[in-house]
Amino acid sequence: MNIVKGVADLLRRSSGGQGADCGSWPNADKHSSPSLKIQFSETGDEAILATLWQRYENTIDKVEKRKSLQVFFLHFIQTYRDWEPKNDNQLSIEVASLDDTVVGCSSGHPSEVMLIIVQEIARLTSLVSELNSSTAKYGADVAELSASLTYNTDGLYALNSLMIANRSWHNCKVFSYYGGVQKVAALLKAVVQLKALASAPSVDESSSCNAEKIRFLQTILGYVVSIVSGFMELYSSGNKTVEHVDVIKSTFVKYTQPEISSLSLKDSISQPRKLWQERAIVMVMEAGGLNWLVGKGKSHFKSIGGLEVLLDEIGPPSSNFSATRSTIISGDDRRICVYGIFHLQVLSLETLRESVFGNLNNLQFLCENGRIHKFANGICWPAFILQDWRVKFGLAAVDFQDFNPNSVKENPEMIPQDVITLLNMSDSSNLLEWKRYSVRLSRGLCSFLLAPEDIKSHHGEASSKNSMPISLGFWELCIRWIMKILLTIFQCIKACSNERELPSHIRVLDNTMQHCILSTFRRVLLFAPALLEVFREEGIWSMIFSEKFFCVGPFLEELDMEFEAKSKVKVSDVFAVSDIFEDKLKNSDVDILQVEAVSFLEFAATLTANTNNLPECSVLIDALEQSAHNPELATIFLRSLQRILQLTPDRCLGSFKSLDAITRALKVACIQAREVRKHVSNGPDEGGSTEIFGEKKIQAVNCPKNVTSWVNCMKSSIELFNEYISISEHVRSLVLHNASCIDCLFDLFWEKSVRKDVLEQILGLIKLPTMLPDDRTAKLHLCSKYLEIFTHAKEWEEFYPELSIDLLVSMREIISIDHEYYQTLFRDGECFLHIVSLLNGTYEEEMAEQLVLNVLHTLTLLLTGSNNSKAAFRALVGVGYQTLQSLLLDFCKWHPREGLLNALLDMLVDGKFDKKANSVIKNDDVIPLFFNVLQKCSTSLQHYGLDVFQNLLKDSISNRTSCSKAGLLTVLLDWFAIVEDEKLITKLAQLIQVIGGHSISGKDIRKIFALLRCESIGSKNNNSSLLLASLQYMLMEKGPEAFLNSVDIGLGS
Repeated sequence: MNIVKGVADLLRRSSGGQGADCGSWPNADKHSSPSLKIQFSETGDEAILATLWQRYENTIDKVEKRKSLQVFFLHFIQTYRDWEPKNDNQLSIEVASLDDTVVGCSSGHPSEVMLIIVQEIARLTSLVSELNSSTAKYGADVAELSASLTYNTDGLYALNSLMIANRSWHNCKVFSYYGGVQKVAALLKAVVQLKALASAPSVDESSSCNAEKIRFLQTILGYVVSIVSGFMELYSSGNKTVEHVDVIKSTFVKYTQPEISSLSLKDSISQPRKLWQERAIVMVMEAGGLNWLVGKGKSHFKSIGGLEVLLDEIGPPSSNFSATRSTIISGDDRRICVYGIFHLQVLSLETLRESVFGNLNNLQFLCENGRIHKFANGICWPAFILQDWRVKFGLAAVDFQDFNPNSVKENPEMIPQDVITLLNMSDSSNLLEWKRYSVRLSRGLCSFLLAPEDIKSHHGEASSKNSMPISLGFWELCIRWIMKILLTIFQCIKACSNERELPSHIRVLDNTMQHCILSTFRRVLLFAPALLEVFREEGIWSMIFSEKFFCVGPFLEELDMEFEAKSKVKVSDVFAVSDIFEDKLKNSDVDILQVEAVSFLEFAATLTANTNNLPECSVLIDALEQSAHNPELATIFLRSLQRILQLTPDRCLGSFKSLDAITRALKVACIQAREVRKHVSNGPDEGGSTEIFGEKKIQAVNCPKNVTSWVNCMKSSIELFNEYISISEHVRSLVLHNASCIDCLFDLFWEKSVRKDVLEQILGLIKLPTMLPDDRTAKLHLCSKYLEIFTHAKEWEEFYPELSIDLLVSMREIISIDHEYYQTLFRDGECFLHIVSLLNGTYEEEMAEQLVLNVLHTLTLLLTGSNNSKAAFRALVGVGYQTLQSLLLDFCKWHPREGLLNALLDMLVDGKFDKKANSVIKNDDVIPLFFNVLQKCSTSLQHYGLDVFQNLLKDSISNRTSCSKAGLLTVLLDWFAIVEDEKLITKLAQLIQVIGGHSISGKDIRKIFALLRCESIGSKNNNSSLLLASLQYMLMEKGPEAFLNSVDIGLGS
């Protein structure tokens, strides 16, 4: 308790000595070698010490050498017990050159003596650490432990000698140069740990032995604290310390040190002494001993005001550290001075963390009485005070640009060049220093949630084990506290930005802090997934996906590239907060920070403990809609949704259904498709366009490089849709019944880059088995939209014949699945009108033939075996398909080919025509259509068509009946009257004879006699003979009473 109180007192008193008017900051040379060489005098006690030292150095035997060292230390303590450095007021010694030697120890002691002292402290630390390890592991014998320490008097002599030697500023420099501060800090940790083990009650050891052991360890602690205190405070005539330890008797005579207020201390000590104190404080804090000691005494630290002191230390050092010109235009090295003060702020933050981490009461203290705002302001003040200076000196506009001296505001005072360098972030060394500070500050803030080693280890393999056991209660309160801190910080940072940009140094700090926060939050959830609900309650997602979190203006990577170009230093070596996505985002407009934010949300959504990821999915969908005109960012959101769906399909089903996520994702894809079409049709739009999405206005800027991004975004939407629809039949049914989703799919159909995938999904939905009563209605809507493509394709698609053919092929595949069901479905969707309308156009001959054949094949499949379909088609195109006949002849330019005849033959028999396997006429309306088209064919094709029908009628009464009902005899007689080719006339006569012999009306008989009276026929004896022979055959075919219509006989009429 007394040790902790002493630490707090040191911090309180040292805070008064920190000012902004420091001339230099010693970070750069804190380990520089001392330039002064000192040796013992050749007279008096120092001559004896010189002799003892020489004896020690010349002794070879180890045992004798240690005895010689003991003797030397005893005489050293006796000689210099009341020693005071003679040059205390100057803190420096003027020498002619580095090779000069000072004889006599009036201002310090030989460096080799200080080195041996440091080595002895290290040896003592090793001994204590070894005993500590063996005690914890094996429970070493108490007597042996006590003896091992008690008889190790060399270390105690060394500590006592160091307390005396550190009165000299020169000795302190030598001590720090040889790493003495780190050695003392290590000894402090080892002794405290061993003391804790030794203080534990044991059945086997006596109370007197235990008391002796604790007393001895307490003696070492007293030395260590005295040494650290003397090192930081530095001995002076106004600040004397008197200490003496009789090691033989193991008694420690306490020394007294007068209390000096901050005001009197500041007034009484010189500027060099203040610089040393600041330097010493930094070295002690960097060594870690102070933080570790505060952490050990954190339960008492709040009661003695230590927390309040450390909270004050995070803020500006004093009221004098303001934005006045006189403050910054003073001193020799302003950048080192200013960043040194910033560095000390980070060290104070780390010490505060040690006093709070894992202690719920101490953390509660920081949550009370406005301390959250005080803490947040303490974090931000370096960035804001630099900006304030930049504004005052007219450098605020110089944000990562080459400095222009003319941009500096007029000022009667001369502004030194190094002041401009300090405030201008285009200077690579200045930017490097600021980035280092930003990283340390960010990690210091995050260390309140996790141990520093856990924060830095995120680049390696993820581990679900925390290096320090922390209660969920502490973590919960810490999350709530740090979320309030962050909201305050980011709100202040946002206030510093103009409409589109942050000052460059604030942007660096902002991005650095965000990277570190995301990584830390992720690891917290890895250690304790149950804390996700706490994050949600504190508005984690609204903070991350808001303008307060994502900075505006150029991304951090732009600063990195500029920095690397000017400094030739790789940014990743300085700013290694996160590089997970670096390779994935090259040549991309998406910031690594944004990807990490999405990755963190994705991680939270897929946690095993997260049984309801609706909040996370909702955030992603909202963010997706808001970034609809930012295809790069929208693509990141879409891919994240897809990964969440892949990893947690069962949980995502309910979330996606509640949010209508798939429809909203497809609507974003539709926006991308419109942008692509707009760019292709109109070219780049310099001004861009603004659309309303929900309640947000989003600016779209069209440029050629964005076309690829838009296409990639659309593809990502389709991939998400494919992933979702592949989960189960139930999901596909949900999509089928979602009219908005279906409409989006058909909107996306017109974008060629995704057409194949979209069509595949549309066809898959049409092919779904019918399970629910409403499925047919939903499918009818889907089929109607599918058929409307034929109509719109003429207007929107350049190569619409090819597209139409593909659609017809797919349509036939669907109908083949369930002939009757899909015939009815497409018929109710008015498929005949849409399909026949495809023939109403002009195309290249080869493409026209392919299209007409596909139209006929599709119509055949739609009509096959369905009287209802045939009736509906007849109602549309007329009896004998007269309208279809006109369209076919126009489409084929009155020159039909064999393929068209074969297609009509297929339609004639409701399937693939085969004169042996499938030759029965099943569609009578095709008969007149076939012969009317046949008349326009070449002579060879006409012979081919007549031969086919001759075979059809030869042995089939049903085919003859169909031809008779279809009025084929009338068609043949009309053709017979105009034909010139004798072979064709013969074949026509044969068909007239066969059909008339089966059934003939009085009208057709009158037509035959009319042809016989016709001069053109009568003049050709062969034609007349053929007609008469046909008529004779008809009359002889089982008598006229069986085949003639007696009502129409009237031959004389």
